[in-house]
Amino acid sequence: MTDLKEIVKRLEELAPKELTIPGFESRVEIGPMTETEQSKTTINRVLVATYLSGRVVTKASQDKANLVLVHQPMFRKPIDSISGGHLTRIRILAKNYISTYVVGSPWIGAKGGLVDTLVDTIGLKPANDFLISGKYADLVPAGRICKTPTVMNYSRFGNLLMSKLEIDSLQFTGELDDEAERILVCSGATLDSNALIRAKEYDVSAIVTGNLDSEVRFAAYEKGMNVFELGTFVTENPGMKRLRHQLSLEFPSLKIEYAESEPITKTLKSYSESMA
Repeated sequence: MTDLKEIVKRLEELAPKELTIPGFESRVEIGPMTETEQSKTTINRVLVATYLSGRVVTKASQDKANLVLVHQPMFRKPIDSISGGHLTRIRILAKNYISTYVVGSPWIGAKGGLVDTLVDTIGLKPANDFLISGKYADLVPAGRICKTPTVMNYSRFGNLLMSKLEIDSLQFTGELDDEAERILVCSGATLDSNALIRAKEYDVSAIVTGNLDSEVRFAAYEKGMNVFELGTFVTENPGMKRLRHQLSLEFPSLKIEYAESEPITKTLKSYSESMA
């Protein structure tokens, strides 16, 4: 039998807490908090996803999973009340004795983690780590600076992204005719204004990420950096799928499944364009 403590220990080895970005820690979010309680919690079935959506919670309940591994937490900050969809999900989890574990920011820059998987999926050539201020260490990897497999402009690079990640649209800021050079690849929505300053120090010419705040996006544009925003979950799903595969190999007695977290925002085309 495999207990929750064993799984948490292995996850902390794969994504060490020393790689934590402030405000995005790994932790048991729902379930036993102490090692003693975790050692008494037998895990039989695991569901891996990027986010604990209502659909993921329902699937975990129907499949009789008693552990859900996610990248993003339900709550980034302490709260004093729970309502709406969050309350519904927590009730289902509690009723079915399902624990949840957030791998958080350590899995972003870890070896073989979210960013490395994204870089591999796109087919880029990693050159350098992109380091930002950490919670437990002065600097932690938050991305990889890469080069394209062949010479191309950003228009062609955008098509490469959509093809490799099997998406039909993305958000672009910059100049499509520029030659693709030093590209910073970051998963999720971790880049802020301070990280952007560091990106400029690394001589980054373009950024591939999930989402940016409008202020950060505009600042990148003013600094002459092209930006490709792939949307919610797109940059994280491949790395969570890889995590499921790796854990399946290491815990063969467990049934470990993966649930794709679908982007919540779609591109709406005009009627005239769709008829062209």
